[in-house]
Amino acid sequence: MYLTFRKIALTGSIAGLLVLIAILIYSYNTAVYTANIDSRCFRAGLVGSIDVLDPALVTQQEEKLIGSALYEGLVYFDEKSGDIKPLLAKSWKYSKDGKTLTIKLKKEVKFHNGQPVTAQKIKEAWERSFSSAKDWSAINLFLSIKGVTERLNGSQGPIGIEAIDDSTLKISFAKPNSAFPYMLTNPIFWVYDVKQETEAPYSGTGPFTLINNQDNKKILLTRNTNYHRGTPNLSAIEFSIFEDGKTAWDSYIKGELDYLDTVPLAEIKNIKADQKLYSLFIETPLLEIYALGLNMNKEPFNDNYMLRRAINYAMDRNQIVESVFGDGYRTNKAIIPPEVKGYNSEMTGYIFDPAKAAKLLEEAGYPAGKGLPTITLSYNSDEGHQMVAENIMQQLSPLGINIQLQPMNWDYYKKQMEQGALTCFRIGWAADYPDADSLLYGLFHSSMAGHGNYTGYHNPQVDKILDEARAATKSNRERLKLLKKAEEIVIDDAPMVWLFQKKTAAITGNQTRELKIDRMGMVDWYAAQLIKPDLSAENIGQ
Repeated sequence: MYLTFRKIALTGSIAGLLVLIAILIYSYNTAVYTANIDSRCFRAGLVGSIDVLDPALVTQQEEKLIGSALYEGLVYFDEKSGDIKPLLAKSWKYSKDGKTLTIKLKKEVKFHNGQPVTAQKIKEAWERSFSSAKDWSAINLFLSIKGVTERLNGSQGPIGIEAIDDSTLKISFAKPNSAFPYMLTNPIFWVYDVKQETEAPYSGTGPFTLINNQDNKKILLTRNTNYHRGTPNLSAIEFSIFEDGKTAWDSYIKGELDYLDTVPLAEIKNIKADQKLYSLFIETPLLEIYALGLNMNKEPFNDNYMLRRAINYAMDRNQIVESVFGDGYRTNKAIIPPEVKGYNSEMTGYIFDPAKAAKLLEEAGYPAGKGLPTITLSYNSDEGHQMVAENIMQQLSPLGINIQLQPMNWDYYKKQMEQGALTCFRIGWAADYPDADSLLYGLFHSSMAGHGNYTGYHNPQVDKILDEARAATKSNRERLKLLKKAEEIVIDDAPMVWLFQKKTAAITGNQTRELKIDRMGMVDWYAAQLIKPDLSAENIGQ
């Protein structure tokens, strides 16, 4: 259609007026937003479920994420140095024989209810957590403390946690435990006031306090203005709990969240193809492994070192990661990951080598799989685990190794693992504390049979080395050297098929800054902040 100059001018005036109005509206909203950026809630989305926030009972990662804003331990793990550093504690020191650990506390730290943090309060909290805990992975962290084993066997005697004075806590061990300071980062050792006058939740010392909980679906926290590290950047945090990842992702895309802890695997490739989204994506390797357990007490794996190694070399881990996980995991050929002190960069581990796998299979007595019975691969029912299992079955078939898949519901599956009833099975293991000891002692020390050591692995030499590592309280260098030595032996014995290491797949909003996720999947909520909107023209309308 032909337009006259007058029509064009009128149209241009209207368009200019509309742009001006849009700019004024945007500027007004921005001004209001800017004025309130320091007081509005930080909106965090968590995918999963919340059952409890009690430090003694938290097990789900979502519970730990919220709990870590309310509660603290005596120490924290420093990502940069890889060392344990003081938080509520000021210092700690082992005795010459390694049988006691004396911890000096910071003074003038207070709980949310205003009560001072003392050694006696910490003793009460730890003893209450120990007696209330239901999950073995938490109870296990107390086992090295003097009197704990006896208490578990019905004794009413004391355990080795003693308040010397208000600022001195003394831990006595049945056996030295050099990993204990690392264990103190676990929620079971969070500090809270047991004897407060108000009802639960108990008062902690964290940077935020709980002010409202709507049926564990919406949980509102406000900043602790008396926090011992200083005033938190965020004024409040509203946690929204989503049952499924898709709903959570839709909420994020609508701009309703400043942080989402779990991005659906199917979206990761799309995020990496979008420059703006990728700049907000957080991808951190976690101390969590995905492996196959090979029962050392069942045919065909017992007394067949070559067969176990053959299956390790038969796995194309990269292919599974790319086809199933959308790069949400990375391949794993050994036990100790690069993010942990004790990692051995020279460790060869297991790589994909089908020719070597075939040779080892022949040496195991099953040339081209001849004579090898069908192996049942068990796993807890889940679409992702099903896909991994099917992929493993397909990869082993050309070697003559036949696999039968056996999905189970989680409760039954866990019980079967603990009883050592499964032959070949999926193991997902998240470290209970940020140290190589958690991955080695927890999975391969014979004392942990049925409680982490689900393969029934029993090597007296490895037990001895791991015990020596825990006794090395005077030299961390010597401790790490021993842990590396234990890892080498375990890998050579091949009680597992090491497959992947999990990576976090989280994302922030474009106003979120200083939100970092550590290798345990935790967030320092004290440091997180919201920034004021960018007023540059290129951001108008975005």
